[in-house]
Amino acid sequence: MVNLKLEQRPELRQVLTPKLIETLKLLILPKLELQSRLEQELMENPMLETNIDDPANESSQVNEGIAEWKKFIDGMRMTSRNLVMKDRSLETVDPTTFAKYEKTLYEDLQEQLLVSAKDKRMLQIGEFIIGNLDNRGLLSITVDEIVTSFIDNGELEPPPSRNEVDKALKIVQSLSPAGIAAKDIRECMLLQMKDLGLDDTIAYKIVEDYYNDLLRKNIPQLAKILGVEDKSVEDALEILSHLSFYPAEGRGVLSSTIEPDLFVFKDDDGKWQIVYNDGDLPSLSINKNYRKLLKKSENLNDDAKKYLLQKLESAKWWIDALNQRKNTLIDTMRALLDYQIDFFERGPEYIEPLKMETVADIVGVHPATISRVVRNKYVLTPLGTFSMRKFFTSGIASTNGQEIATDRVKNRIREIVERENKKKPLSDDKIAKMLQIEGIQIARRTVAKYRDKIGILPARMRRR
Repeated sequence: MVNLKLEQRPELRQVLTPKLIETLKLLILPKLELQSRLEQELMENPMLETNIDDPANESSQVNEGIAEWKKFIDGMRMTSRNLVMKDRSLETVDPTTFAKYEKTLYEDLQEQLLVSAKDKRMLQIGEFIIGNLDNRGLLSITVDEIVTSFIDNGELEPPPSRNEVDKALKIVQSLSPAGIAAKDIRECMLLQMKDLGLDDTIAYKIVEDYYNDLLRKNIPQLAKILGVEDKSVEDALEILSHLSFYPAEGRGVLSSTIEPDLFVFKDDDGKWQIVYNDGDLPSLSINKNYRKLLKKSENLNDDAKKYLLQKLESAKWWIDALNQRKNTLIDTMRALLDYQIDFFERGPEYIEPLKMETVADIVGVHPATISRVVRNKYVLTPLGTFSMRKFFTSGIASTNGQEIATDRVKNRIREIVERENKKKPLSDDKIAKMLQIEGIQIARRTVAKYRDKIGILPARMRRR
C-alpha cells in the first residue's frame, strides 16, 4: 500500500518523492500494460532477471564490506522475496476467462494522443478524457466535471482551466474514429461530417440547428425552414443515414480483451475471496552475474560503479513497487467488496452510491490514489467482468431521505423502456413520473440525460 504520509517526514522527502511519483504512475497501468513495461525494464536493466527457482537469500551473499554498496544491502535483501514465475508452456488458460489480446480502441487512441498532444499537460488531460469514454465512445462526464476532478485529485499543478480542458477535448475529438469523445449523438454526427469535409452542407446545418426537427423526420417542414426543395432534404438525410450514432460501434472501448487485474469469487465455504492476477508477471531477482561484479567493486571504474548503482536502485524499486501495487489493489477491492456486498450477492441493480473518499478512508490513502488504482482496472466476478470504476457511483435522492445509485436508476429506466408498448413509447416526462411514484426524485431532463447515456433513443425514434 502506498504510504502518502511520507511528506510528514522531511528527512526522507527529497530522496523518496521521485520514486513515490513513479510508484503512483505504476498504479495506473492495467495488467497488460504493466506486463509490457516490466518486459521492457528486464531488457534494459541488467540487474534484473527472472527465475523459476527460488533465489532466497541470494542478496545476502553480497560483500557487506564494500562501503559504496553498504547502504543498499538491506534493499538487496528485499529482492529475495520472489514470486514464482509460471512456465507458460505448461500453463492452461481458460478461453472463457481471457480473450486473445488485441489492440483496443482505448490503446489506439492513447497512441494517437502521444503524437497529437502539444505538451505534457495536454497529454495528461487527454488521457483522462480517453479514460472516461463509455462503451459507445462518448464522453461520459462534462468539461466542468473534468476540471473538478483534477482539482480534487491533485494530479496536475496548477489544476487545468476550463479552457485547457476544452483544448484537450478538441485534440481527442480530432483522433480516429471520427466522432470520438462527443458528448451526445448530435455532436458525434457533427464531428463525423467535419471529418468528411461536409460542414458546409445542408446535412450539417440540419443536425447543427434543427436536430429536434430531424428527430421528427418532417421533410416538408425542414425544407420550408431551410428554403430548399424536399429532394435536397432527402439527399441530406441519405448522407446522415451513413453516419454512426456511436463512434466506438464495432470497435469496443476498454473491451473484454483486457485481462482483469483481480478475481473475486466465493470459495467452497461460501466466503468471498480476492485473488490478484499475477499470471504472466515474471519473477524478479538480482542478476547473479552482476551480483558477482558487486563483490569485486574495487576493480570497477567510476562510470561502471555509477551505472550499476543506478540499475540496482531501479531493480529494488521495481520489486517494491510491484508489491505496493498488488497490496493497494487488493485493499481497495476488499473495501469495494465490503461496501457493495449487495451488488455481488444480489446483482448489479443493487449497487449503492459510493464516493472515492469513502474507500480512501477505509484503505488509508489519499482519494487521488484510489482514482489511480481503479483507472483502467478490471475485476472478474461471478457476475461478469467489471471496471473497478463501476463500483463508484453518485446517487439520487429518494422520498425516504436515502440516496439511490444512479446506475440503479439507469437500470430502472432501461427496464421501463423494455416493457413499454412499442407502438406508444413512453416520453421522458412519463418515465420521470413513474420513477417519482416509486420514490425516486428525478426530473424529466435527468431522465433524458440518463437515457442518452445508456444508449436509448428518444420516444419518437423508438416508435414502431
